[in-house]
Amino acid sequence: MSDKQTIKDNSQEGLGNVTVSKEVVAIIAALETIKTKGVVGITSGYRSNSTNVLTRKDLAKGVEVWMKPGEAAITIPIITNYEVGIFKVAEEVQRRVKDAVYSMTGLKVLRVNISVQGVKFKEETKQIKEEKQKKTEKKLQKE
Repeated sequence: MSDKQTIKDNSQEGLGNVTVSKEVVAIIAALETIKTKGVVGITSGYRSNSTNVLTRKDLAKGVEVWMKPGEAAITIPIITNYEVGIFKVAEEVQRRVKDAVYSMTGLKVLRVNISVQGVKFKEETKQIKEEKQKKTEKKLQKE
């Protein structure tokens, strides 16, 4: 499976091809995932056995994408909020990612596998948000 897929061949109409890379699909999936209520963040995946939440800049690094002509399969390792139903959160992520990838790329999404790598409690979630906010403030001060 290649890193880029031709979505539409418009060469007969004199326009050329439309291709999408795995990275683009991963970014769409990651951004849609973190917008879902109950998701604390995305981890770096099973390979590292890490439950550290990735920063916004590195979100797509945790998402695995497999592509073949006109189709994609996606695996997303997440950390959820303990107070929210884990299964419901995972299902919502699946729906949102599938819809977003299809609407933005035209790729048929065969499956969206969610791997819940951990859960965070209210106090931990608040601490993670505060740390992210501090990092953002430091970046803004440097600029």
